[in-house]
Amino acid sequence: MFRNAYACVLIVLASCCSVAAEDLPVTQAETLAGQKLEFPTALAGKPAVCVFGFSKEAGDRTKAWMTQLSQDGFNAWSVADLEAAPALVRGMIRSSMRKATPQPLLEHSLILTKDEKAWQHAVGAKQDKLPVVVLLDGKGQVLWTYEGLFGDESYRELKTRMAAVTTR
Repeated sequence: MFRNAYACVLIVLASCCSVAAEDLPVTQAETLAGQKLEFPTALAGKPAVCVFGFSKEAGDRTKAWMTQLSQDGFNAWSVADLEAAPALVRGMIRSSMRKATPQPLLEHSLILTKDEKAWQHAVGAKQDKLPVVVLLDGKGQVLWTYEGLFGDESYRELKTRMAAVTTR
């Protein structure tokens, strides 16, 4: 009897987890190198770390994360959501971002211009002035999120979780 109840609980939990993964928005994006892609669908196949910025201040704060992640060889993506910026100035913002981003990171720097609220909800963003770090598995499921500035403790946690994903 307990085995049947336990099996039912596992089935319910598994179905909840798969629903949560399906709740990620799918949004047209463009890299700073000019490549158009569907995010996060284009990242499928291997684990990825996405560092979201929902404001200029948060975007500026993603740099510390991206610098360390790229130095350590992670499949890391910077995701800037510009939906809140007036359409007339988005081109200037992109140009400024392109100039400030090191050449090797241009292909891993994404610009979103829609679905901001859906992404904020999906990644659990509570403060628009802080970056949100999201670890995705190869199927695009969210495994871990952290909202905050780069720090040794949070980075160790991310590395531990990434190691667990890559050894599966």
